[in-house]
Amino acid sequence: MGKRVLLHLFDTLSGVITIIPALLAAGGAFAGHVHPAQHAGLQWMGLFLPLLLVINLVLMLYWMVRRKGWFLFPMLGILLNIPYLAGTIQWPVKEVEPPMNELNVATYNIQRGGRGGLQVTGPEIARFMEEKKVDILCFQEFPVANGAALKAITKIFRLFPYYKVTSSSPDGMHVALFSRYPILQSGEIRFPDENSTRALWADLDIDGQVVRVFNAHLQTTNLNQNRINPLDNMDATASRLIRLKDMMDENSVIRANQANLLRDQIDESPHPVIVCGDFNDTPASYAYKRIRGDRGDSFRSAGKGYGYTYRYLRKLFRIDYLLYSREGIRAVHYASPELEHSDHKPVIVKLDVIPVTRSRKNPAREEQNQK
Repeated sequence: MGKRVLLHLFDTLSGVITIIPALLAAGGAFAGHVHPAQHAGLQWMGLFLPLLLVINLVLMLYWMVRRKGWFLFPMLGILLNIPYLAGTIQWPVKEVEPPMNELNVATYNIQRGGRGGLQVTGPEIARFMEEKKVDILCFQEFPVANGAALKAITKIFRLFPYYKVTSSSPDGMHVALFSRYPILQSGEIRFPDENSTRALWADLDIDGQVVRVFNAHLQTTNLNQNRINPLDNMDATASRLIRLKDMMDENSVIRANQANLLRDQIDESPHPVIVCGDFNDTPASYAYKRIRGDRGDSFRSAGKGYGYTYRYLRKLFRIDYLLYSREGIRAVHYASPELEHSDHKPVIVKLDVIPVTRSRKNPAREEQNQK
């Protein structure tokens, strides 16, 4: 068998192998449109999109250098994921009009209060948020709900005199909202799953403009609770991997159902909305796309660089979000600074709250910097 035949055989086999990551990336591109209960595999493809897209990029460049048509397959896999890439990477080339009615909103999963508890980390977080001129602060994994402990925490965050905390939670963790602006009314959103986390909403009077703020913490992935021990034997490792997959599949379905319920609540709002929270899912997921709908994503509108909010797992995943109504609100600046208090980074967004009557008279401005 000559060298030319061997080379042709190698190219053919390599080309067939090239199709596999391209198909997986294509599946990941559609993960956000399919409920995980219908096809759990697509959610896994969406989860591994960062790795799949890197593989496809390498393969595309390889085949382009070789001048072989196989490069079209990985190219297609990448092109189908342009919406995902836009939700993950933003180039710092935007020119944004300064806000006329500035509102600074932060969302932060504080990991059960952080090291030493909220009595220790709270003053540092409060000082940091004061330096950033935050007006509305949404917490997930807030460790207190009432009594003397809550009273002590409200003193720490005394610059936010208005607050709402969910009343109860199976694991003792809550979501909380602290605000410099008056809360006109508020409520809790009870997810149907018995052990699930909760969400809340609050109508705030922002200098005469009523805005409804949602704060949600969707079902966890349980990755930290099911880490693989390298000292385990192969049988134990295989068993743990199977349990991990089954648990992540189940939790993905729970998050999707929670997202459906939350989306219904958002759609019923009579006011412009701001949606904050730890969704525990990536921009490729069904949960994210269902909640976002046609709302603006602050990172897509005002972010820069590679967007991640989970500090572990190689800093690959953006799972904390701040979304907003396109009518009446626009994102001006996005930041997600590194803080040591949690496994998550906070998300801090400068918004321009445009009176709805003015935004309707000036639709060109409303659409500026939106995607």
